[in-house]
Amino acid sequence: MPHFKDDSCYAASGKYCACIEFHLSDDKRRGFHSSQLIDYTLEPNPDAGDNKKLPPQKLALAFSTADVVLLGWRLGLLADKLQENDLAAVRALAKRYAEVDRHMPFVASITITPIANG
Repeated sequence: MPHFKDDSCYAASGKYCACIEFHLSDDKRRGFHSSQLIDYTLEPNPDAGDNKKLPPQKLALAFSTADVVLLGWRLGLLADKLQENDLAAVRALAKRYAEVDRHMPFVASITITPIANG
């Protein structure tokens, strides 16, 4: 199991990651083999607009079996980890941790939408 640092929303392996795991709650995790990652996009969150309380960034990951959307702040580092194949796991944190370290990424929500077969 990946080891999260205190107050961190991601875990890196420091080596090739065969899977990327999303921790949806303390007892629910969903993983995807990294070879299933088709593409990813980091862009402004279109729902945030001028609302400073909403996460300003959206990191969308397209896997062959599901789409995963992360909303948060400073998500560029997670995109870098994806590009380096060094992202082992991601979890959302409570909003109170958003400003603990203003240089670290913060994931406010994770949404996984399975792709319908057929």
